[in-house]
Formats: sequence, C-alpha cells, structure tokens
Amino acid sequence: MKSTILFVFIILISYSCSLGRFNNVPVQNEIDLSFKKFSEIKKEEISKKSKDITLGYFWEIGQDIYPTFEKHTFEIPKSYQRNENNFILKVDYFFSKDDQTLFKFYEWNENEKAEISTNQFDEKFQEIKKYLNENLGQPYLEIYEDLEKSKEETVRDDIKWQSQKLNAYLFRFRGKNGFDQIRLAIYKD
Repeated sequence: MKSTILFVFIILISYSCSLGRFNNVPVQNEIDLSFKKFSEIKKEEISKKSKDITLGYFWEIGQDIYPTFEKHTFEIPKSYQRNENNFILKVDYFFSKDDQTLFKFYEWNENEKAEISTNQFDEKFQEIKKYLNENLGQPYLEIYEDLEKSKEETVRDDIKWQSQKLNAYLFRFRGKNGFDQIRLAIYKD
C-alpha cells in the first residue's frame, strides 16, 4: 500500500513539474534589439540550448519584409529554435561574410506540447508590440484585418516601426480554423 501511494505521489509530482515547464517567456528575454557579430549571437544561442535548424542553403526574404535585402551579400542564414516556452520560437539570422548581423527574423508558432489559446497569441502579439513601442517609439503603420468579416480563411495584421536605431515589422497571421502565427523582422538599414 505504501509503495502504491509513493508511486502515485511521484507521478503527481512529475506531472505538475511537466505542466510548469512551459510558460510565457517575456519578450525582452526573447527579442534582442542589438546587432552583435553573428559569432557572439551563435554563442548565446548555444548557451540557451537552442536547437540549430539551419536549412543549409541560401533562401531569401521578400522586399515587403526587408526592403534593402537585395543590397547585401549574405552567408547562408542560420536558424535556431527555442522550445522552452508556450510557443515554439524560431529565429533566423542573416549575416555578412565579415560576421555582421544585418537582419533577424523571429517566428512564434504553436507548441503542440502546451495548450495555447487564441488569447495567448493575442497577449504575446500585444506584449511584443508594447516592447517595440517602448524601445522604438510609435509605429508609422498599423493595419488590422477583421477575421470575421473577411472572405479569406487567413488574415494578416501589420505593424511597422522606423527609428534612428532600427526598423521593425511585426505581423500576425490569424485563421478561421484556429491558425495563429506571429513574425517579427528587425533590421538596421
């Protein structure tokens, strides 16, 4: 009887610990607004135990996201995935041959190991927006699409900032079938 109670107790503790494993990481711990050398960023990603998910070949970013993309020559972009969160966060880094990071692309997706509601995506989107407003000032563009009124299955919300420090483009996809995704592009030029 004692061993059964002990076994149940251990299972309950393990379950409660696994529930607490996923939580909402504050954006200031996720988004780095500085543009360090890529070698420094790589060390930071390794120290965070991020998973290297680099594709191993070059891929491009559209000019609607990064208007000056074509002006630069990049190495193969490096991608990292961070999982210890309610969201799966993927970060792509575009850097030059001389190790200068020029563009960062963050993407928050649903973590299938954690229950995430549309409200949590709304809260994360608002948290990112607030963080960027505090650091870059007010956006010069804000467009929100009404999912209920749209004839499309998926809509996109767009917010853009331009400051002397850097530029940012935050956008979110929302779908009638429950699809949610948040993306953030940050660049200096």
